[in-house]
Amino acid sequence: MALADNALVSLADTKTYLGVSGSSDDSLLERLINSQSTRIETYCDRKFRKGTYTESYNGNRQLKLRLRNFPVIKISRLAIGNRLAFTVEADNTTDLRNVVEVQEDRVLLTRHDSAGSKTETTLTFASKPTASELVTSISATTGFTATLGQNCLSEDLFPAGGVNCLISSAQFYFPERDDLQYRLHHDRATIEFVDVSDMVFFGKRTDAGLPFPQTFAGIRVDYEAGYDGLSEIPADLAQACIKLVQYAYNDREQNTTMQSESIGSYTYTRSQDPLITDGDLVKLLAQYVDRKS
Repeated sequence: MALADNALVSLADTKTYLGVSGSSDDSLLERLINSQSTRIETYCDRKFRKGTYTESYNGNRQLKLRLRNFPVIKISRLAIGNRLAFTVEADNTTDLRNVVEVQEDRVLLTRHDSAGSKTETTLTFASKPTASELVTSISATTGFTATLGQNCLSEDLFPAGGVNCLISSAQFYFPERDDLQYRLHHDRATIEFVDVSDMVFFGKRTDAGLPFPQTFAGIRVDYEAGYDGLSEIPADLAQACIKLVQYAYNDREQNTTMQSESIGSYTYTRSQDPLITDGDLVKLLAQYVDRKS
């Protein structure tokens, strides 16, 4: 067993806190660290270790955009708008279903012919780096024909769920603008649009920012976020993980099916979920819970 990429505390720190010597329980403790780190991620509704993300958001004239993961390390791209890259239609009316889907790194074509036989074709962005190349390959696939609207990088396409293009044409889009000025708050993972020229010309002198455009899934952000390695994990977050590991480690020899028992005047009640009953633990994690606000 080894620590997972999302582990929030080291094996050495955990053993020191638990007073465990020797290595006979190392594999068990690593498994508990991994499971409780994932549990904290679920509880806080966010990732903590460094990762690369591509996310799409709706625009509804809001002044701020909150990214899903933080702290933000860097943003490599922020783009808005929806421009048509290409359309796909079925070219055989005897087929029963012809579905096209744009995933994060590929286009998937699924055809069911008149006999119900299923054929899948995968076109990866690595092999077809432009929309023009995708259109050529789609049109060369039996059952499908594609028409180019505007060439773009394949990796810029907005992901889209499967559409049966036998019924109607499927349309796929990419963001048309990425020359925007914006302000980033790394610790809170919030973004605000800033119109620098407008502020200078009209002397607005304001920090209010500009509203995001009105758009459905038309804001795309490519960024890195999270803590880069165990040494960067905040001490209170690591301590919360250790406490959960301690609960699980001490619980290993108990009868988990028995919630309570009584012997004469003595009554024993097995503790409930520490994320509910342990106030100190809840306080440790409170500032890391993503409340989407």
